[in-house]
Amino acid sequence: MARQPDWFERLDAITEVVRQADQLEWLGRNEIKAIFSCSERDSIRLLHKFGAEERGNALSLLRTALLAQLQAIRVGSTYAAFLRQRQDVAKHLSAARAETAARQFRVRPAPEERHARLQDLPKTITWRRGAPSGLGRFEILYDDGADLMWQVAEFLSAAGVNREEFFAATEPSDGASR
Repeated sequence: MARQPDWFERLDAITEVVRQADQLEWLGRNEIKAIFSCSERDSIRLLHKFGAEERGNALSLLRTALLAQLQAIRVGSTYAAFLRQRQDVAKHLSAARAETAARQFRVRPAPEERHARLQDLPKTITWRRGAPSGLGRFEILYDDGADLMWQVAEFLSAAGVNREEFFAATEPSDGASR
């Protein structure tokens, strides 16, 4: 895809400025430079692009002609392709940022490699059953996301290694609590 003009990303603002400049009938190099936030050389190129005519030894463009051309650009296929490309880039950047953030999320490392037991879990992790056949309650008190992830990982590791102990403590008929 061909590179689009830098001012495409500001097309709405440019169109609004031109629309509100109703006190100006003709736009010259300095007005185009200010409206498009571009260099003097680029303002001359834009004047030529939009069909300026020479008036009093200077290039000038009717404001209404520029406004009509900007509106035509806005509804044209080139600008639509620019918007689609911009949205695609934004989606890819958002996905990349989320992926990068996920990769950089650090879980607090365990002090040593061991097979955790349920009774060795931090006191901030609790589960209990109010009545032998009632609903159970599982709770983790945590400081931040990293602490929560670490505690969840510790719990899952201990429950996975000590499955029988875990199920004995969580089955409705047992009534055991922690």
